[in-house]
Amino acid sequence: MILGFDIGGTKCAVVTAEKTPDGITITAKEKAPTDLNISPGEMIDRLIALADKVCGGKHPESIGISCGGPLDSSRGLILGPPNLPGWDCVPIALQIKNHFGVPVHLQNDANACALAEWKFGAGKGTKNMIFLTFGTGLGAGLILDGRLYSGTNDNAGEVGHIRIEKDGPVGYGKSGSFEGFCSGGGLAQLGKQYLDQALKNGIVPMYAADEVNAKTISIAADNGDATAIEVYKTCGEKLGQGLSVLIDILNPECIVIGSIFTRSQNLLWQYTKEVIDREALPISAGVCRVVPAKLGESFGDHAAIGVALLEEQNTDDLFTHYPVLNSCRAEIETATKIIISAFQNEGKLLLCGNGGSCADCEHIVGELMKGFLSKRALSEAQKAQMKKYNPELTDEVLAKLQRAVPAISLPSFAGLNTAFCNDVDSELVYAQCLMGLGRKNDVLMCISTSGNSKNCVAAAQVAKGLGLTVIALTGQSGGKLKGIADICICAPETETYKVQELHLPIYHHICMEIEKAFFE
Repeated sequence: MILGFDIGGTKCAVVTAEKTPDGITITAKEKAPTDLNISPGEMIDRLIALADKVCGGKHPESIGISCGGPLDSSRGLILGPPNLPGWDCVPIALQIKNHFGVPVHLQNDANACALAEWKFGAGKGTKNMIFLTFGTGLGAGLILDGRLYSGTNDNAGEVGHIRIEKDGPVGYGKSGSFEGFCSGGGLAQLGKQYLDQALKNGIVPMYAADEVNAKTISIAADNGDATAIEVYKTCGEKLGQGLSVLIDILNPECIVIGSIFTRSQNLLWQYTKEVIDREALPISAGVCRVVPAKLGESFGDHAAIGVALLEEQNTDDLFTHYPVLNSCRAEIETATKIIISAFQNEGKLLLCGNGGSCADCEHIVGELMKGFLSKRALSEAQKAQMKKYNPELTDEVLAKLQRAVPAISLPSFAGLNTAFCNDVDSELVYAQCLMGLGRKNDVLMCISTSGNSKNCVAAAQVAKGLGLTVIALTGQSGGKLKGIADICICAPETETYKVQELHLPIYHHICMEIEKAFFE
């Protein structure tokens, strides 16, 4: 089950969803008014209580929060959005994580909507997509090269600030801006301007001066009112100008536009397309579809859930953050598949290393034998099976237990290792552990920055003799282990501490992929 929070200036919603082969299904939803007369922490506590209600006793795997910006997504902070006065530097992600104990992701509403349309809506299946809000304001969410792009400090996508003309309707505090021409507020300004001109010319439009907004103007335009049509023509042309810039710079395969465009595409698209055909590079415009948003009234629900699944959508983050590791990407992916296959065939992962690598072995076991990015709650079938064998097991105990995969750190056998060092041969301590623990379907991972640690080399040789698959995690040369192991992941550094710095993200990535394979 996935949990989502949609935070707005007047109302909030909490939703749950289940994954399906085709996407997700929203399973429950509760709304609450946003009370700005209490502290943000108190309001979040209300939403947490609401979340407990919609979860119905189940524990969420991950949690997403969609909220208007500005915010700091990496630290999970809301930074004083205009529609949430008093919500300054609010640690919403931490507050929710402390209650549920699972990963919590925060994104601004434009990014969240982009994720929703990309994952579940009109942009599904694309690699490069732009989402434009086109509602009260104009903002963008960017999906570039199959990942959400949020910029250096979460400010990517503020396309409404682009100046389209030297002068014009005001949007984003700037006259003639993209938002000034292409937003609800912009349409109202254009509608008032064109209404005044029409009245001066003795023409009475079908919309009144005291009700000038996007809806009344669109109704008049749909009924053939020339002034209202002119308003939407201007808006459509400026939309075409802005989209042409985005098409030329970002070369997307799809631009999804929400709200006003979704409702009034028939009034805008003719003029928008004419400008794109004239202004944008044909080679780029020819591969870009411009389409209305698909999710409709369920937009906010899907947006929050899309944020919750953000970690899943960015599985290439290891190679984005550590591009140097692309040199051993194939080995990392192959090693991951080998370990997953071993677990599927009732095998286990055995690990050995010395010094800092010994600590890495313990670290990996810790990530695999309990929840890493998710809580891994027991399934109802598992709980029932365990209660069948022992009826005295309480629901409280079963709720706290987590699913695991079998991983053993050979350095942990202090009694055996020290005795064997003293009585026989220190180079064979891990090899001796394998004599008792190693079985044919098992995998041995040897972690050595040089690739030449004698006890790891001996363990690898014995493991091969026992029919185990051997994976080595080493430095650039691979050392002796490279010639023994079935797969050798050679972190492209030579100094010990630099190799160790790369080992951590490598095995965290492997643990993440294992968890996704078995517990999502």
